[in-house]
Amino acid sequence: MATLQKIRDRGALLVIVVGVALLAFVLGDLLTSGSTFLGRARDKAFVVNGEVITTQQYADKITEFEEFQKMVSGQTSLDENMTSQIREAVFQQIVRERLLGDQAKKLGLVVSKAEINDLVHGEAISPILQQLPFFVDPETGVFSRSALIEFLNVINIPSPNPQEQALVDQYKSLWLFIEDMVRTQRLEEKYITLLSNAVVINDVEAKTHFDLSQQNADMVIAMQSYFTVPDSLVSVTGKEIKAYYDAHKESYRLEAPLVKLSYFMKEIVPSDEDFAEVEAESHVAYEQLQNATNPAVVVADYSETPYRDVYLGETLFTPSQLDFARSASINEMYGPVREEDSFQVFKLIDRVTAPDSVRLLMMGVPAPTTVGQDSLVTQFVDSIYNVIREGESFSRVANELNPASNGGDVGWAREIDLISFGADAVRTIFNAPVGEPIKITVPGQQLILQVEEKTRPVAKYKLAVIDMPVLPSEKTSNNIDNELNQFVAMDNVGAEFSELASERGYMVMPNMSFSANDFSLAQVPNSRQVITWAANEKKMGTVRKFDLTNLRIVARVDQVIPAGTTPLSEVSESIRMQLINQKKAEHIINDLKESNLSSIDAYASVMNTTADTVQFVNFNTRNITGIGFEPMLNAVSAFAPLHTVVGPVKGNMGVYVAEVATRTEGTESYNAEEQKLEMMNNNAYRLQMQSIEVLKNRLGVEDNRFRFF
Repeated sequence: MATLQKIRDRGALLVIVVGVALLAFVLGDLLTSGSTFLGRARDKAFVVNGEVITTQQYADKITEFEEFQKMVSGQTSLDENMTSQIREAVFQQIVRERLLGDQAKKLGLVVSKAEINDLVHGEAISPILQQLPFFVDPETGVFSRSALIEFLNVINIPSPNPQEQALVDQYKSLWLFIEDMVRTQRLEEKYITLLSNAVVINDVEAKTHFDLSQQNADMVIAMQSYFTVPDSLVSVTGKEIKAYYDAHKESYRLEAPLVKLSYFMKEIVPSDEDFAEVEAESHVAYEQLQNATNPAVVVADYSETPYRDVYLGETLFTPSQLDFARSASINEMYGPVREEDSFQVFKLIDRVTAPDSVRLLMMGVPAPTTVGQDSLVTQFVDSIYNVIREGESFSRVANELNPASNGGDVGWAREIDLISFGADAVRTIFNAPVGEPIKITVPGQQLILQVEEKTRPVAKYKLAVIDMPVLPSEKTSNNIDNELNQFVAMDNVGAEFSELASERGYMVMPNMSFSANDFSLAQVPNSRQVITWAANEKKMGTVRKFDLTNLRIVARVDQVIPAGTTPLSEVSESIRMQLINQKKAEHIINDLKESNLSSIDAYASVMNTTADTVQFVNFNTRNITGIGFEPMLNAVSAFAPLHTVVGPVKGNMGVYVAEVATRTEGTESYNAEEQKLEMMNNNAYRLQMQSIEVLKNRLGVEDNRFRFF
């Protein structure tokens, strides 16, 4: 009873305690779910037309594409450059899919299963399938329908072997990826075709375009470059720059933030102490190689490149190795000698005069996989060998055993090319008489070979080379890291980054601009991390050190300009130069007009230049040889009267005067249908490139990848 009374007395306190506990539980749950919600809200790799693509979705698609690339290329890993290209390609592909998918849905465009089936099995195979190496005949280099059918049969037949089934599943995933590419490409093709057909090419336009393409003119021109006029002769006001900027803001859009960095790099190179240590070790290696009966053992102990017990021709040696090999006596030593960042020791093992290469015919019989079959394989090889020795053609026998063997012809081979057979086998092959078969046994198979030809005898050498590279020691790396860490920790390093770095001998790259999505910093491998850090740094002036392989980068984030419209301050200088050139053009033109000149040579003299001739220019010429893109000259070539000076007129690079010397007509016959088709195809290409950009601007693409990758 006393216990119950105590509980009653403390009941209010218990209620409060339990209430607080429940409240903490509820609040904890709310906070946890809230953080999850906030995390989801922030997890936007990019947004297309309001649809969020999460980092996981983006990463999964990248993984798919990487696996696809590995299978296509036969590689087991991808380098940084390829990975960066894949990331960008995946982004562009997803954006295209979402933008076109939205438009296609509104227009009622679909790609049915029947269409996919026709693109895979029909007469008009998808271009994507025709380009994939899985479905290309290796001998002809063209698409093979049978290879495609065989692939599809493999992925549709289950295997009782778990390992084989795992491979089948991998191929199935690959096929789904390919099928998705086929579907997307077909949908885009439909959309672009629809847009192209909305742009009608009429008869007058087609005929005019053809006629202008057939009129080729030879012109005499003179040009005064804008660089010949001092900037001081013209002036551009801030008001003019602002007016130009306001009128062309669409040209200054930023799809991703612009990062401005000041940075310097410090390469981790071996110190004098590192060189001294390796040099001392190279003397030990010299002594051991000098006394060694088997040079391969010593070379393996001290050099990353193993000793090759074969003779090499002179083209396979470095200049210093060749000089030594030519003059040295057998067993003579050379070194240690420093060559760039390594120490080398040479020993001439032997020298011969013998053929550099042999042309071989070869047949191989795999070693038996079952115990007790060795004698059967040997008997089979002996029977083939005896047939050839008795006069049967090696090539004919090889083709009978394997029709795809090309008569057993493996081409020309040097001793080094056959080293995998072993030194004894190489000696046997190079000593074999021409036209006589030989047998050798190598791991995994028995070979029948025949030397068909030999090159003329040349000097060949067997050289033992110990190559000992000097690498930065851990002590050297630590010293550099300590030095840079002290620099980063300085109190005023953010405000006086360039000055302090220059005082210490570092070469600073000041206020450099990078897109937040750039793959790297000045093409430096693995430097993407610097840009990612800077793009996400909140405090301007922050300095940080980055550790790369054999390189350190110390960077200060100067400014991050958000995506959108580039501020006037960032483009004012380029605008000023454009406006200066415009005013220079006016200045040059006014001066030339006041001179009242009538010939190209007279203009050239006043321009302080010489007249030049350009040939085969018509209205459709995109780039004029030796000049570049100057639409004004295209117009002159098509419409100016013959032998009449035109100008002075403003061009992209300077002020021009021109005269059409001759104008010839082409010999092609006009075909209205072909001309319209060509122009429609050109329109389709332009629409394909431009439509996505228009959709991006209209529907919106928010790129946040720099926050995560």
